[in-house]
Amino acid sequence: TDAAGIGNTVRVFDMEYEEEDEYTIVGSTEADPAKLHVSNESPVGKALLGAHLGEIVKVSAPTGVIQLKVLEIKKANLA
Repeated sequence: TDAAGIGNTVRVFDMEYEEEDEYTIVGSTEADPAKLHVSNESPVGKALLGAHLGEIVKVSAPTGVIQLKVLEIKKANLA
């Protein structure tokens, strides 16, 4: 997948905490933070939408700006 969109799982590297996470971008009604299913309207979801492999996106969070490097984009398995 070229760019992240709804229905994609995006593996990222958190530049500050030096750890990897996988976020699945979903619509607002399917969001489930416990499963890392983020809404396309959430700060993380908005930042990841349209992101490409290797890109560093910035997320505005209450604690400051989070930088996430996109490591992988794949079609989500939501079954």
